[in-house]
Amino acid sequence: MNMETDPKRFTIIEDATKDDMEQFQKGLETYNMEQTNGEFNSPQPWLSLVLRDYDGKVVGGIITSTIYWTQYLEVLWVDEKYRGRGYGRDLVLEAHRLAKKQGCISSHTYTFSWQAPDFYQAVGYDLIATYDGYYRGITELILMKRLDSIGERATHEIDSTRFTISKDASEESQAIVRKGLGSNFDKNVKQVLEAFPHTEYKLVIKNEDGHVVGGIGGYTIMGTMFIEGLWVAENYRGQGYGKSLLQKAEKLAKEKRCIAGQGACFTFQNLEFFKKQGYGFYGHTDAYPNGVKEYFLIKMF
Repeated sequence: MNMETDPKRFTIIEDATKDDMEQFQKGLETYNMEQTNGEFNSPQPWLSLVLRDYDGKVVGGIITSTIYWTQYLEVLWVDEKYRGRGYGRDLVLEAHRLAKKQGCISSHTYTFSWQAPDFYQAVGYDLIATYDGYYRGITELILMKRLDSIGERATHEIDSTRFTISKDASEESQAIVRKGLGSNFDKNVKQVLEAFPHTEYKLVIKNEDGHVVGGIGGYTIMGTMFIEGLWVAENYRGQGYGKSLLQKAEKLAKEKRCIAGQGACFTFQNLEFFKKQGYGFYGHTDAYPNGVKEYFLIKMF
């Protein structure tokens, strides 16, 4: 296990174990839940839908997640031979209908410039931010749609002659959908992915008792470092540990030739901290309850 040594401070541990990361994630989740009255992970469970042809074969699908009553479209794929027939629209609108039924007030998605920004805007999304910190000028667009006007009738019930859409969160079905989307990346950015592959980083700090009191986790891809989570236990805040963790993650990212860092920060988190570390925001969304906003962050290395 790799350690960064400093006799005056707790050490930063690289390549943290599964148990270490579980402690880190528990600390981060507890903080977010406390700040949102226990609703940060609402609603559950997450939605995954598949599109099946007349023989029952999976020919499309959508995988979503939720954070604080907003839906995130993580993966959307339709088999190439069935594109242009409205099945992508059907999947998205059905995901919206079910998300609203669960209590979600909005939907967000990230899409690359070579993917489907026009499609998402055609089904009601508004472009709210554009991230340009990837290698070779690749851009990623963030879009948002409020779910107030979504109807209650299931999309696949409107026309019985079309392929069926159903809930399916099985690992097998999700693997098919993810593989389908992966072929889109191979087609458009294969060389960039080979030069800058998806690589995780996991850093934690432990106190004298061996308990995890801080950490940062995320991944690097296509020349950018994405921050999935950063947390320091309350008793250890204000002592520079958050700064040390972030700087160490950035150092590792630069060694992998990353040109920028990307993240997001809610209003109940610490936007001022990220500003002090050189991060600016390139957009925000306010489609959360209780006036909460989420700021999209970028730092060019």
